Parts: sequence; structure tokens; C-alpha cells
Amino acid sequence: AIALFTIAKNGKKLKKQTFGFTLVNLLIALSISGILASNGIPAIFQSVYYIRASTSYDKLFTLIQFTRLQAVNYHSQVLLCPTIDRFNCINDWSQTLMVFVDSNDDEVRNAQEELLRITTKLQNDETIKWNASGSRRYLRFKADGSTGNQNGRLSYCLIKDEELYAKQIVMTMVGRARRGSHKKAVEKCNS
Repeated sequence: AIALFTIAKNGKKLKKQTFGFTLVNLLIALSISGILASNGIPAIFQSVYYIRASTSYDKLFTLIQFTRLQAVNYHSQVLLCPTIDRFNCINDWSQTLMVFVDSNDDEVRNAQEELLRITTKLQNDETIKWNASGSRRYLRFKADGSTGNQNGRLSYCLIKDEELYAKQIVMTMVGRARRGSHKKAVEKCNS
């Protein structure tokens, strides 16, 4: 601490002013900060994972709506499916997702069929599970916006430090996507 003295005109010291912190003050402040940080940091990480899961889920939901809209706009069948080569649909929904116009209805993208959107592969702690009637390799939208007798549930799962963040999208045969229940998403992610 720094001490300053005011000297009166008669030469006597009048007042002592102290500026700064003592070592004891500094140690008390650091220990309180440490206690608060040890309790707050895990909560911050949980918030980050929750936000990451919500963002990925919202992107998937938006991609489904985009795919349906493109089927109506192109007056043609449009597929959303996982891929590793940007041509063939596979069953692993954790891979890169592509949306393409399937003008010849063969469920395989050829060089003449337009690739409308491509996403990045999910991170290692994320999965998407597609539980559907019909094929599980793709989600198909017809020109009228319906799925052509294909309905099911897409479950998004993020597992971090034994904590599960699960969300679900329910697809109907008429092509409507809606948010599913948390309970069913957890069941599907744990199966």
C-alpha cells in the first residue's frame, strides 16, 4: 500500500491517506474469485454444449424445410440424404448431408442432377438417427411437398462428458416437419 501524508503550513503531519491493496486483501479477492470460477465454469461449458446442440438441430430443421421448398419450386422429386461421395446416398446420417434434384427418380445423384446444398460432416460426439417407414437412406419430397408415404423421426444426439443433449424432428407423409418430444429423442439416442 502507498501512504501519503498531508503536511500543514506549520510543518505537522495532518492526515494519512492509503491507496492500493494489502497482501491480505489480494489473497482474499483471489480466493473468492477461485471459488466462483470453480462453480461457474462447468455451467458455462454445459451452456455451450446446449447451444451447440440447439444450433445443429435448427440447421437440420431448416435443411428439411429447404428440401421441401425446393421440391415444390422445381416441380420434381428432391432428396435429402447422407453421402460420402456427393452422388450416392448412404445410411450413416452423421456424414455430410446433400440436397439434390432427383429428376429421374433413381435416388442416386448423377452429373446432370443439380446439387442444391451440401453440409459438413457432424463432429464425432454428434449423431443423427433416422427412424422411418420406407428407406432410411434418404428423406424424399415429391413435387407437391409430400414425402410420398415416408414418415418417421430424425433424432439429433450430442453426447459430451456423459451428458446427452437430444432433440427430435417428426416427419409426416404430407411433408410437414415438426419438433418432437424430448423424451422420445432421448429414448432413440440411447437405443
